[in-house]
Amino acid sequence: MIIDRQGNKWYKGNLHTHTTDSDGLKTPAEVKRLYKDSGYDFLALTDHWHVNEPDDFEGMLVLSGCEYDWMKDGCYHVVGFGLKDRPALDMGDKPQKFIDEIKRCGGVATLAHPAWSLQRPGKMAQLQGVDCTEIYNSVSGCPYSARPYSGLLIDIATVMGFRATLTATDDTHFYGDEVGRGFVYVKAKELTRDAIINAILKGDVVPTNGPFVTWGIEDGYFVVRCDKGCKYVQFFSNLYYSPETTKIGGTVYEAKFKLTPKVKFIRAEAVDFDGKTAYTQYAFTDK
Repeated sequence: MIIDRQGNKWYKGNLHTHTTDSDGLKTPAEVKRLYKDSGYDFLALTDHWHVNEPDDFEGMLVLSGCEYDWMKDGCYHVVGFGLKDRPALDMGDKPQKFIDEIKRCGGVATLAHPAWSLQRPGKMAQLQGVDCTEIYNSVSGCPYSARPYSGLLIDIATVMGFRATLTATDDTHFYGDEVGRGFVYVKAKELTRDAIINAILKGDVVPTNGPFVTWGIEDGYFVVRCDKGCKYVQFFSNLYYSPETTKIGGTVYEAKFKLTPKVKFIRAEAVDFDGKTAYTQYAFTDK
């Protein structure tokens, strides 16, 4: 857990994890022990087509979860976590039903690793009720695959009307270098299922590979603050060009982007001196 300068608590968690209940290489008990010993505050076990049960593992909150997949018209993997009931789904169901059932059961519906899945932005924008999507998924990168980062794809989908909270996960199956390379900090008053789920649905989430950042709109600027200083900050908006796109030089603790009338949405990425990135959520100015 991190406590920021305003006294807010940010709990560390992983929202996409596999065990021997599907295709992971460690048992649920081994996985819980690994994340607990690694300093995580909460964890979602999200095996393929297997609903895991909620738990309290030595003070670490374990959220129920499952991952559903559809491979007939493109590749869709939909993760549900925080489930209060078991979704009534089978392998013939389509992605929209995955989303609808997850939400009916009180869970959060996440479109997993869209770049790895070669998602089409127009198709993403047509999905209704998606709560989250993964801007970074470490097992989708080297050495197992080659598309861990989905920022550009999500930006294009966002231009087309897609809206979702960004997350970062490790989606670990193999328990190698991917473990802990993608996670979230969630701002909540307490470490409970309802507090964590409600915060995620509000977008009070820092997806990251390591650094911690905060952000907000202040006096007509989108402002990003790097907790321990970063090498550079880059801004991503609907604009094709802006001279304020990159803030670099020395150690960057704060970066600003002016919100002109042409800016409809904005987000940022802060990269530290180890090459690790923290991602802000989108801010929308056309509401």
